[in-house]
Amino acid sequence: MAKVFLHVGAPKTGTSMVQELLYNNRKALADRGILYPGRRRDAHFMAALDLLERTWGGLEVDAPGSWDYLVGKAQKWNGTVIISHEVFAGATEEQAKRAVNSLAGSDVHIVYSARDLSRQVPAEWQEQVKHRKKHKYDAFLKDLRRDEPQSYSSRWFWAVQNWPDVLRRWGSEVPDENVHLVTVPPPGAPRALLLDRLMTLWGIESEWLTEESDRANVSLGAVETTVIRKLNKRNPPTTYEGPYYREWVRELLAHRTLAGRDGAHRLILPPRHRDWARDLTSEWIDELRGHAYDVRGDLDELRVVEDQGEFVDPDQVGPGEQLRVALDVIDTLLAELVHERERGAGAAREAEQRGEARVQEVVAAHARRRRIRRFAGRVRRKLRF
Repeated sequence: MAKVFLHVGAPKTGTSMVQELLYNNRKALADRGILYPGRRRDAHFMAALDLLERTWGGLEVDAPGSWDYLVGKAQKWNGTVIISHEVFAGATEEQAKRAVNSLAGSDVHIVYSARDLSRQVPAEWQEQVKHRKKHKYDAFLKDLRRDEPQSYSSRWFWAVQNWPDVLRRWGSEVPDENVHLVTVPPPGAPRALLLDRLMTLWGIESEWLTEESDRANVSLGAVETTVIRKLNKRNPPTTYEGPYYREWVRELLAHRTLAGRDGAHRLILPPRHRDWARDLTSEWIDELRGHAYDVRGDLDELRVVEDQGEFVDPDQVGPGEQLRVALDVIDTLLAELVHERERGAGAAREAEQRGEARVQEVVAAHARRRRIRRFAGRVRRKLRF
């Protein structure tokens, strides 16, 4: 019987790095009885889209059957199986039940990693902006605090970040002791601590992970996020399709150019919203203590981080600061344009050289055929005498 760990999020808790690490070392892990199933790097993402029946910028066309594929692999495995993607956190209770029940006969465990709201709220707004959203930070915060949020972004936030609710939905079909809450350590803790907690839970020794992960979802600063948001306003989805946005805006500009930029103002929770976050966190922690969940870490690590530094309002940053970021964007795009032009010219030269070589081959072939015909003609003439 397989022991199946369903790692269902939350977003912005190191999940991308963990998934990359598991994928890169899947062969070594399988040799030790731990299966991270999937024929492609995004197999678990596709399975999440399939299970939740979600659209995702056109990527969902490859999703049908992805969940059942992972289930089939898990049911055939005699050992530990890890299925991991943060999108799973947004499942309804019915979808979560379907997922757990489809693994009937396995020892199913739910794993959820949680981080304090003071870091998750700004991280989620930033992530929404990188997925083409264009609402301001203050508008996002105000809607987030409504009794019934109006925007999709706010509803999605609560679907994946409300720790007690996520665990209730996913834990309804398994005993409390099979529900594992892994807390994200506070700022200043050892960088490997979260990973150590997860790997210990899954029975993975660090020396087995010889292939490292280079995935680091580095944050954008307040000004940098605003520049991307304004690009989104200027360029609606009809301007260019999802694949182009993912490659040029999210990957090239946001991740490779603006993320971790020197001197960036860190995006934090505004001081006027911290009492709200503290009170909500206390309610959630009290609710979690009423369950027999297995907590890896400390629930107090989920409390609001008090010392976050100076708040810089991304909705109020000056044009000068935005201009400096915009110039970096222009530099990146020009460099990429030159690179593409050089790459195109190189490909054209290679094609031309291949064409010349082909012409020479054809000429040589014709010459060989002419020689053969002349030789055959001489032979026929000799044979007539």
